[in-house]
Amino acid sequence: MAFGSKIITSLFGRRVGLQRMSTGESGGSRGTQEYLVGPADFRVGITTAETTSTNLQPHGLSVLPGSSAASSAVYTIDPPVPGVFKTVFGATDNGPVYLKTANSETIVTSAGSTFTTVKVSSLGGAFQLVGLTTAAWLGLNLTSGTSSQASGFGLTTST
Repeated sequence: MAFGSKIITSLFGRRVGLQRMSTGESGGSRGTQEYLVGPADFRVGITTAETTSTNLQPHGLSVLPGSSAASSAVYTIDPPVPGVFKTVFGATDNGPVYLKTANSETIVTSAGSTFTTVKVSSLGGAFQLVGLTTAAWLGLNLTSGTSSQASGFGLTTST
């Protein structure tokens, strides 16, 4: 591991720990920062068994299948945890898929900041949500697009 000798607080020997970096090392301008270092990557929970009757966890990766009745499938996500990422993949089988927030938490995007629902088109696709506050998600890769470069997602305040 390249950073092993720079760990200042160890969790498991030199395999996982905190590394303090000066502005000269990080290229930043805000003074010394600490970073978690060690593993090649972080493994998150993945589920392909989401249902419309149980809220999605606000972390990890979820695959949202359409309904078997070829009608809309509406999924609900628990409130955001600030700084925590959620990746969502909308499958293209059996009708549109909607993801709505549990308590009207907003989804902030380049298209606006009052949305509470994302519609995944028949094209499918993935996007990420990041907890901005406990009442707002930041929607990454959720744009309104243009007619020639439209995204596979629609943003709304209802399903």
